[in-house]
Amino acid sequence: MECDTCRNKLLEYLDRDLAGDVRTELEAHLTECAGCREELQSLQETLALVARMPAPEPSETFWQQYLRELRQNVATPTWSSRIRDWFASLTVRPIPAMATAIALVVAVFLTWNIFTEQATPPTASLVLTEQLALSQDLELLRDMELLEALELLEDWDVIESTSDRPRAA
Repeated sequence: MECDTCRNKLLEYLDRDLAGDVRTELEAHLTECAGCREELQSLQETLALVARMPAPEPSETFWQQYLRELRQNVATPTWSSRIRDWFASLTVRPIPAMATAIALVVAVFLTWNIFTEQATPPTASLVLTEQLALSQDLELLRDMELLEALELLEDWDVIESTSDRPRAA
């Protein structure tokens, strides 16, 4: 391993983030190279100094600004802003939006056709059915009139016998 590569991997080595083969190679290089060992020692001392330093406390103005920005970012968007954002996203993604619109129009058209076909019965067959029922009723009425005429003919003898008598004046 070259020294430049080794120095670039020293922080990962100290954080124990190196894979097995690379770690073994780096440790082998460190046993052979005094300059890289000194670099590692210097890096360890610097990290130890930084770890001992107290963390600075942010000022009150920092916290106020931080909380203000946090509230703005976390605030619940209004209904109108959601709609505006949705329409704005359509300009970014025009193909899926167009496909969705076409699918919606086709679905509405097909649904409309199905419901209008079911809602209106076929008028031609309805008219034919009504005419057939009416003609059957007329036939029945004609048969009834014929039956009445037959009954009158049967009673004709009775009528004639009563008409032969002289009428009383």
